[in-house]
Amino acid sequence: MDRFPPAIVISMRQTGAMCTCVPVQYSDDSWESTVFFEVGGPECKVDRRVLRRAQQPLPIGIEAEVIKHDHASVVMLRFEVMTDPENPLAGEVLLAPGLGHVQFDTLKLLGEQRNLRFYFADSAFNVIYSQQLPLNNQERDGYSRILEEVVSNDALIRLTGKYDAMAALSNVVSLYDVRTPA
Repeated sequence: MDRFPPAIVISMRQTGAMCTCVPVQYSDDSWESTVFFEVGGPECKVDRRVLRRAQQPLPIGIEAEVIKHDHASVVMLRFEVMTDPENPLAGEVLLAPGLGHVQFDTLKLLGEQRNLRFYFADSAFNVIYSQQLPLNNQERDGYSRILEEVVSNDALIRLTGKYDAMAALSNVVSLYDVRTPA
């Protein structure tokens, strides 16, 4: 992959996201959840330099958390790429599996696939580095349990008539501090 797929570029530009995790169909017709990082801009200068020069896979930490909101469950995936041990490249992806098949399938695939692919691109979405991170049975089982928890929790909320995945996602997004130019 020399460049992010057009649908990924459009989505990231529309939402202003620096990081996303979505299902991608590869040439062998398999689908895998894949992480895309856009590392353009001056704040990512060191990250770009490290990524371009990397001769071996970089350590990557992954955390997943279920945020139970009154209206739906939201899953937060946090990725920390050790481009600088003191200041790692970090990205968070919020998924509300009740919003539709893309977000649901992202979690479902994480519970099934053997590797998680990462692609890093410059501000023009040209890939400057990529790597795969093996997912062991314990990690895949963890993603499967998260999806089960979300489905169960959301089913209970639906019974109350209060289910609104977009409201839950919007509320969680509102808690993030967005930097704006001074």
